[in-house]
Amino acid sequence: MTNREEGIELINQATRIFERDISNALRDNDYNLVVRRSQEAVELTLKGALKILGIDYPKVHHVGDIFRKRIKEKSIEIDEEISEKIEEISLWLSQIREPSFYFERKFSREDALKAQEEAGFVIQEIRKILALQ
Repeated sequence: MTNREEGIELINQATRIFERDISNALRDNDYNLVVRRSQEAVELTLKGALKILGIDYPKVHHVGDIFRKRIKEKSIEIDEEISEKIEEISLWLSQIREPSFYFERKFSREDALKAQEEAGFVIQEIRKILALQ
């Protein structure tokens, strides 16, 4: 597989997680799982984008800062506010991932809906930026 094919597969996997797993977890009131899967979808989406762009990424959960820096270096057209928001979402979800995973915090429906919305935003924007619609 080429970098582009691998990147697209990562983004497609993130989309399936978003459409299937997050929706089912929300329906089942499993809010901690919604948070975890939202973080996973964002991470896979950003790593897929980096892969498509031929950029190596570390094996960490938050790569929003790397994505933002590297798209600037490659002169890819993206609104600065959107780029900043993607980075903030990646950071926020990576920070709450662990507490949701180990049930160190019980997340509310509102938390879950926000995580779902933010993940959807990242997937949608990355697909637009990379013309994968």
